[in-house]
Amino acid sequence: MSFTIYSIVLGSLAAFCFGMSKSGVPGLGLFGVILMANAFVGDEKNSTGAVLPLLVMADAMAVGYYIRNCNWQKIRQLVLPVLIGLFIGGVVLDMVNNRQFCILLGIIILTMIALDQVRIMLKWNGFPKSRGFAWTMGIMGGASTVIGNAGGPVMTLYIAAQGFSKEKFMGTFAVFFFLVNISKLPIVAYLGMITPRSLLFDLCLLPAIIIGSLVGRRAFLIIPEKWFMPLILILNALSAVKMLLG
Repeated sequence: MSFTIYSIVLGSLAAFCFGMSKSGVPGLGLFGVILMANAFVGDEKNSTGAVLPLLVMADAMAVGYYIRNCNWQKIRQLVLPVLIGLFIGGVVLDMVNNRQFCILLGIIILTMIALDQVRIMLKWNGFPKSRGFAWTMGIMGGASTVIGNAGGPVMTLYIAAQGFSKEKFMGTFAVFFFLVNISKLPIVAYLGMITPRSLLFDLCLLPAIIIGSLVGRRAFLIIPEKWFMPLILILNALSAVKMLLG
């Protein structure tokens, strides 16, 4: 990719979204993924390689905020199914071209938004904590996070079904994605999507990650979710439709 004002601006907005999403506003991450894909016009598939190191940086900051609230039992439950999902996602990512990637990412995003709305409408916070549910969500989350760094809504659905408090939700969410994204690095690097140039691009976006993380932490403390999440879901849905339509 070439560094342009357009790509730097979109990349910075994406990095800001990643920081906010990891530190206090889950849901903004998908919008950041879509922004980054648009920063890589004609090379959308390789945006995955630029996104992942940014996510790891944002995850590390979020873990610093919330690790004391993590439910480690739920993390251990997901290890094997997520590893299977990571493998499946890596195979799929290696097989698709840029246009297929955009279509696949758009479908994943719309599907995950729909699942999250079903969870809200059916009040699945008390959903049975079965092994089958954990395996299904783990495999889906692992696959979708490799294909398009779009595993957030899947794991939001899974963790929210456990009936956690806001703090325990964020602690488990932060630790889970830090471990998953670290595990993804060798896969994405092997596929040739993390390069010295993409890392230099990420370095330019580091200030936006830090600012986004600080703002997200503040938002977690003061903004009611009911005001914010509907807007994020609408923006995600519109962006996903744009990707599907090209």
